[in-house]
Amino acid sequence: MTTLDKKDRIILINQYKILAALDTDDRSHYKELIDILENGYSIFYNMIDQWVGDDMPSEEGRFVLDILDLYRAIEDLKRSSKSSVITSHPYSFFRGFDGNNETEYMGFCRFLIETQGKFQEQKPYLLKNDNLNSHMPMIPKYSRMLQKRAELGIDFSLTKDDAIQILDA
Repeated sequence: MTTLDKKDRIILINQYKILAALDTDDRSHYKELIDILENGYSIFYNMIDQWVGDDMPSEEGRFVLDILDLYRAIEDLKRSSKSSVITSHPYSFFRGFDGNNETEYMGFCRFLIETQGKFQEQKPYLLKNDNLNSHMPMIPKYSRMLQKRAELGIDFSLTKDDAIQILDA
């Protein structure tokens, strides 16, 4: 945030005054932000929005949804086929995303699963995948998996052979 007009500053000042009254533990922080805004210390305006993330592009959100949909199909296959070839495959469960390099993707996954309650079939793996933190980059692997699914022309239902090709991608 580089500039704020007076109207925006007044609105934020009022919001921070309310927060300072309600949240006594952080009152001094809110008073500092109020001083910054009242005095127009624009060099410190970044303190106001530093906790707000950048927009996640729709394509990235779609990518996360697509890979979770693919893993939903894999979970369905694992339940129906009980194939040890699938269940023992190192990528047979969703590993999440790298917390250091794919943080936005990991955060979005957590939001989908924990906050929105979607993709609940992934909840049993949260201990196994360190709460969706793979500790290694996964986007290239997931991209290959989604590409293989597209090459095979599969929307949802997978055969064992399809799943192995996708997991090996």
